[in-house]
Amino acid sequence: MTKDPQQLSAIRIFSLSIISVALLLATGTAGYMIIEQMSPLNAVYMTVITVATVGFSEVHPLSDAGKLFTILLIMGGTGIFFFTLTNVAVFLLSGEWRAHWEQQLNQRMLRKLNDHFIVCGYGRLGGNVAEELKAKGIPFVVIDNTIEPVLRARDNGDLAIKGNAADESVLVDAGLHRANGLIAAAGTDAENVFIVLTAKNLKPDLHIVARADCEESESKLLRAGAEKVVMLYRSAGKRMANLLIEPELEEYLDELSDASNLNLRIAQFLISETSPLIGKSFQEVDLYNNHRINVVGYKLPGGELHTTPRPAEIIQKNGTIIAIGRGGDLEILNSLAQGGK
Repeated sequence: MTKDPQQLSAIRIFSLSIISVALLLATGTAGYMIIEQMSPLNAVYMTVITVATVGFSEVHPLSDAGKLFTILLIMGGTGIFFFTLTNVAVFLLSGEWRAHWEQQLNQRMLRKLNDHFIVCGYGRLGGNVAEELKAKGIPFVVIDNTIEPVLRARDNGDLAIKGNAADESVLVDAGLHRANGLIAAAGTDAENVFIVLTAKNLKPDLHIVARADCEESESKLLRAGAEKVVMLYRSAGKRMANLLIEPELEEYLDELSDASNLNLRIAQFLISETSPLIGKSFQEVDLYNNHRINVVGYKLPGGELHTTPRPAEIIQKNGTIIAIGRGGDLEILNSLAQGGK
C-alpha cells in the first residue's frame, strides 16, 4: 500500500533515532566493560549518566583510558541522545504514530475484505454513499487523493486509503479483485472517466456506478465501462419536481429506501438455475399470501421489465424479481431465488 511521503519521512527519522541511541548505549556499555572491567549493569549505568549529563558520580574512579573514553562518549553521544528525545517527542505529539498505526490497521482489515464496494471520492456525494452503505451493513473502502477526507473517513470508523483511484496499484490495494462494485464519485467528470477505465481494465465484470455533472460525460462514462451514470442535477431536478407534484409518493419512496426503516424494504432478486421458483407462475408461488411480499416488478432474462407482472407469468432462470417486504420475509425470497426451499 502506498504511504504518504511525509509520514514515511517521520517514521524513518524516528526509527533511525531509536537505532542511533541503541548503538550509542551498546558502544558505551562495551567500552566501559572492556576498558574499566565493569559489570554489564554498571557499564550501562555509566553510559546513561554520561550521555544524559545528569552529573551522578562514577561507579568507581576511572583510569586515564576510561576518562578519555568518557570524554569521547560525551562529545559524540550527548547530541545524539537529546536529538533522539526531541524526535520521539515530535513524533508522538504530531500524531504521526497514530497515522502509522491506522495505516497498519487499515492494511490488515483490507486484506480481510471480500465482496465489498469501493467508494472513490469522499466529498459530499461520496460521504453520503458511505453513510448509506454503512447503514445497510455493506462493507466498503474509501479512496481519496487528499489526506483530509481520508482522516475524516477514518474518524467516522470507515476504511480509507489516500491515493489516486485511477492508479492501478491503489485500486489493487483496495481489494478491487475481491470487490463487488465501485462507485466513481470523484470531484470531476474527467477523474471519474479515468477511474472507470482503470477499474474496468483490471476487472471487466466489476459493477460500476459513476457520477456526472454534464450530459457529454454520461456517454463517455458508459463507454468507459460504467453500468449506470447518475446525473446529479437531473436527479435533483426530478426529485424536486416530484416533491412539489406528489409529495406523499416521494415520502413513501424515501421510507422504502431508508436503511433505518427496518419494517419495509425494496430489493431485487436474481433467479438462479437451482431455484425452485423456475417454471412456476406468480399465481402459483403466491408470494403475498405465503410470505407477505409484494412483487412490484419482474425483469426478464433478456432485460425487458414488467412493472406489473401478470399472475400467469412464468418465472424464468436469470429473471429478476423486484419486491417490497419486511427484512425477514425478503430473506425467505432471497433463499428461494438462490435455490433454497
